[in-house]
Amino acid sequence: MSSNDIRFYRVRGTHYECARKIGIACRELIKKRIENDRIYLTPMFDFVRTSDGVKLHQGFIEIIRKIFPWYWDEICGLVDGCEIPLEQILVLNFENETQTAYRLYEAKNANHQQEDEENDAKGCSTVLINRLDTNTLSLVHNEDNTAGLYDAGYLIEADIKSSSYDNGTRHSPNERFIAYCYAGVIPGIAFGVNMHGFAYTLNALYPNFVGQNRIPRLIINRALLSITDENQLDELIRTVPIAYAFCINCAFFRVHNQDKCYLINYELGPRLNSEKNFISKCLILNNEQYQEINGTTCIVLNYLNHFNHYERSGGSIVEREPLLWSRNRARRALEIGEICTVKDALDLLGDTTDEKYPIFFVGGTTEINLATLCTAHFNFHTRQLSIYRDNPKDNSEPQLVYNLDDLLKNEFITNI
Repeated sequence: MSSNDIRFYRVRGTHYECARKIGIACRELIKKRIENDRIYLTPMFDFVRTSDGVKLHQGFIEIIRKIFPWYWDEICGLVDGCEIPLEQILVLNFENETQTAYRLYEAKNANHQQEDEENDAKGCSTVLINRLDTNTLSLVHNEDNTAGLYDAGYLIEADIKSSSYDNGTRHSPNERFIAYCYAGVIPGIAFGVNMHGFAYTLNALYPNFVGQNRIPRLIINRALLSITDENQLDELIRTVPIAYAFCINCAFFRVHNQDKCYLINYELGPRLNSEKNFISKCLILNNEQYQEINGTTCIVLNYLNHFNHYERSGGSIVEREPLLWSRNRARRALEIGEICTVKDALDLLGDTTDEKYPIFFVGGTTEINLATLCTAHFNFHTRQLSIYRDNPKDNSEPQLVYNLDDLLKNEFITNI
């Protein structure tokens, strides 16, 4: 790992224009990312040239262009800017679906049950804290992925102007956001916050199938950056067919009454024999909020830890097994105990006690080639995003602190 710097790009324009600018600016970085992960990516690059792979991606393209044509424009802008073949950029953007489809394809063609190696499974760790006793309202998150991405991530602050589609009958949303991105991938995949006061982090989940002709996970993640309120979010995940699974950890922090601000965790995914999405919504409430809530909604008091396996699927999802790298992190979190403060959360996310399955990954030190790319802390009381590159448990200072209220300001200065 060579650098702790966080690249930061500011862009303005249409969806296509902003993505093309990023593609031009990050052309060499995207090539480096592909080369760093060549062993991992090459089988998927080969798979998407097979009839099964072509069918998978073509189904994704058709439904994206129908439901979210502006995000298809972003993919095209990125391709035009970076001058890397579309089929490779699609693998990077549809990575979870492509990897799972490839693994199942290999198992089918080998005519036996493929032993499930976990080198291709990746994910993140998140702590959600909503406590009155310590005056804490925070999302704290480890962004984990392949070690090849450690030097290939960046922040984008974007101001995207609405464009008309379908002969003026539809319009893309006006968007303004900051998001952590991977080279070669449109925004939305990791964590972000938008001008409406919606902040989120994501955890990968791993069902053992892919929903065909549905919207890939990344496109739904991208749509999160335009969400205005909780009702719109619930509508998005209820009505848009999900191809693969993920978990949203989030907050709407610009509510009129700050005492009403709470945290939400969603576990989502495609159902194997149903057109409807699997949705499990859980509220993380403090003591006062807990007493006011009625109904059947899942509620957790004060804090929640989430990793990369389902906690509330009730058998509705056929999940990959054994997912030891996720379940062992969850076990370690139980050993550490209750999370009361941000320091407790950072200590948990920086834990390396289990050498085989640490919570904080250092690239090249474990059998699975993962690295913690950064640790993000959304503090909703101070309205700041702090990003750490070193292990946050080691009393390290954040590499970057961003004032979330800056997204509301009128001035916007581009740098590419």
